[in-house]
Amino acid sequence: MYFTKLFNYLFHPVFMPFTGTIAYFVTSPAYIPEEARKSIIIPVLILTLIVPVLLYFLFRNLGWIRSAELSDIEDRKIPLYAAIPIIFIISIRITPEPPSEALHYYFTGILGTLLCCLVLVILKIRASIHMMGITGLSTFVLGLSLHYHLNMTSLLAALIIFSGIVASSGLHQNTHNNREILLGMALGIIPQTVVFPFWL
Repeated sequence: MYFTKLFNYLFHPVFMPFTGTIAYFVTSPAYIPEEARKSIIIPVLILTLIVPVLLYFLFRNLGWIRSAELSDIEDRKIPLYAAIPIIFIISIRITPEPPSEALHYYFTGILGTLLCCLVLVILKIRASIHMMGITGLSTFVLGLSLHYHLNMTSLLAALIIFSGIVASSGLHQNTHNNREILLGMALGIIPQTVVFPFWL
């Protein structure tokens, strides 16, 4: 039980945008000046990690959400309303297409995932947000491997294993059923693959 909870926290979807950003800068063979890196990494860190944590405590104190896992479908609306404009700003202002083409489309894919998730919430349909995050990141790393012709088999294998552990964790803790896991995977993978033709 402790092991599965630990993985839920380690691979919480709030970490995935920043993790993808770091993965981009670590794997990209293109020369990127230090100042350019900082101008992207620092704002992404603030907007995708620090701001969401502060908003979580605010929403929790206001009684708008009840848990960090957002297990109740109604708990997801307000965080999604907050996350969508944040990711939109990052995509348009912080990672513009040139020179950060791959990152721009990564965040565009994340935006598509969030919009689809919001539609499902409005329709009262649950999907695993954890699976959206980890499979979206895995798909982006696959794209980086294809784009830069890099052998990233070990990293991709690790991400697939982590995805399986996250899925098993959701099923083991009875927070999600098979349909919700598969739906979360689809919402993580499909938006990222849809934008592949624009940057691969």
